[in-house]
Amino acid sequence: MTRKFGLPLIVVAALIVSSVAWAGDEGTAGSTYLDVFGIGVGAGPSAMAAYTAAPGDLWSLTYNPAGLGNMDRLEVGVSVIEWIEDASYNYLGVGLPSGDGGLAIGLAYFDLGGVPIITDIMEDQGETAEASNFGFIGGYGFTMPNICDMSVGISGHLIQGNLYDESGTAFGVNFGVLYALMEDQVQLGASVRNIGTKFQFVEDEDEQAMTYAGGLSYSTAEDQIQNVDLTVGLDALKPKNSDMVVAVGGEAWFVDMLALRVGYKTGDEESGSLSFGAGFRYSDFQLDYAYADHGSFDVAHRLSLMMAFGD
Repeated sequence: MTRKFGLPLIVVAALIVSSVAWAGDEGTAGSTYLDVFGIGVGAGPSAMAAYTAAPGDLWSLTYNPAGLGNMDRLEVGVSVIEWIEDASYNYLGVGLPSGDGGLAIGLAYFDLGGVPIITDIMEDQGETAEASNFGFIGGYGFTMPNICDMSVGISGHLIQGNLYDESGTAFGVNFGVLYALMEDQVQLGASVRNIGTKFQFVEDEDEQAMTYAGGLSYSTAEDQIQNVDLTVGLDALKPKNSDMVVAVGGEAWFVDMLALRVGYKTGDEESGSLSFGAGFRYSDFQLDYAYADHGSFDVAHRLSLMMAFGD
């Protein structure tokens, strides 16, 4: 009898990704494609849930590359997620100012753990095969002050899925814009993600989950609220082959040292999720934590550290 891999576990993993990703997976039956950059990079953005129109930092590379145009220092960030069973996610990103904007790259690794091996008549062989997904992304965002208060950005990515001795690869590009109003207190953002090749894995072929996103954010001005810096955001996300998702959230920094965050993302019973978290900043270091409840997919704990260098 021919041995086959337990692809139902891959489907479960894809649904997990769709439940937390700002761009989500298509969720089609038998899907093997996983958007490793849609999981929610950075504990701060993950806790807020809405980040398409965020003012911009290193994490913007995977949400809206136009936000890289606001980078003014070298930044290095790491993000980890501990999930159900033995699944885990790790991300490393580096960004630096370049010209009138910022350049950033990121590496992601999603370890799905052991996948059961079954026969062609669905008999469990009592064996497992290791499954993982790897991704590389790089992008550039820049401002256009001589035209208007707008930033634009573009990024490209490679995603590779691995299961035992089989693998599949997909390439894609992402575009984004940010427009600032009210002396940068209000940001309007839009992006389109995952325009690219199909993902071919063994006998399965999936399109990347192309997603349109629009967002709005508001940040208080300096000293508008004494010792408090507040940012709130709202996103509307429309994957090509799925229903629209709405996300809302915010963060409050107290004395520029301690942050509290909360967010919510709509969806059906399986994909609606509530998230919250906290952050601590000291000098050029920032540590963030996020907790998200995904119903039957259990909870996810995220931890990220960002370090900034230079003036």
